[in-house]
Amino acid sequence: PEGRGQHRQEQGQGWCTRHPALGCQLRCNKPFIIYDNGDYQSVEECVYHYGRIIKTKEYGVGWISVYSCCKGGRDSAGCQVAKLHVTAGEQPSSSQSGYEQTESMDDNPGVYALDCEMCYTTLGLQLTRVTVVNMELQSVYETLVKPSHPIVDYNTRFSGLMAEHFRGVETSLQDVQRSLTELFSAETILVGHSLESDLRSLKLIHSSVVDTALVFPHHKGPPYKRALKSLMTEHLQRFIQDSVDGGHDSMEDSVACMELMLWKVKADLLKSSRRS
Repeated sequence: PEGRGQHRQEQGQGWCTRHPALGCQLRCNKPFIIYDNGDYQSVEECVYHYGRIIKTKEYGVGWISVYSCCKGGRDSAGCQVAKLHVTAGEQPSSSQSGYEQTESMDDNPGVYALDCEMCYTTLGLQLTRVTVVNMELQSVYETLVKPSHPIVDYNTRFSGLMAEHFRGVETSLQDVQRSLTELFSAETILVGHSLESDLRSLKLIHSSVVDTALVFPHHKGPPYKRALKSLMTEHLQRFIQDSVDGGHDSMEDSVACMELMLWKVKADLLKSSRRS
């Protein structure tokens, strides 16, 4: 590979990757071939760590590097097995096509929180669930989405989705885009956590955003980001994403983002009134 943090897919060659929101870090660091029609050159299991490298202190040794998922060492064998390797992104020739942009409207633009879930397909990570809530924390749009290419890994640990969820689902990305461009105007304020990933999966161009990953920055600065789960625990004393194997819930996450921003606005107003 050209570098551990760099995604590469040229002439049908992919590199087994994790999630684009994490900088396209590698899953098992093995090259594999996938053709334009979605066929794999060979079927091979992917053995990998789903966690990240963290520093921990070991008695008598000092600080060591281990994977957060299983506490295995940096050079340890993977603790998870997937049926196939996956790629995180689309081919360069197709990644820029199919985008829609929100337009200005005369009526009330509104404020909404948005969260998406994605699964791995033969094309890469594709949209599979969308949730939008209003300022009253009520769902105003919720749907599962049938990706344009076959799903090879449901990414259940993070998406919360499994094969049975998609029985009878026919909603396409284009259907979602039509619904959201009717609901949102260019002036609509969208709230979310690492919104660039959601907007990319939606193929939606929208600039009026409030990103909780930026409003509540990591103490180390970019590119580090606070997890939504830790922000909710710290500021609202609430636990989210606490299912052992159930993955994230886009409804729970979108509500959490809206609650965080409502809390932040009230807290800032209180500070301002005290100063005056």
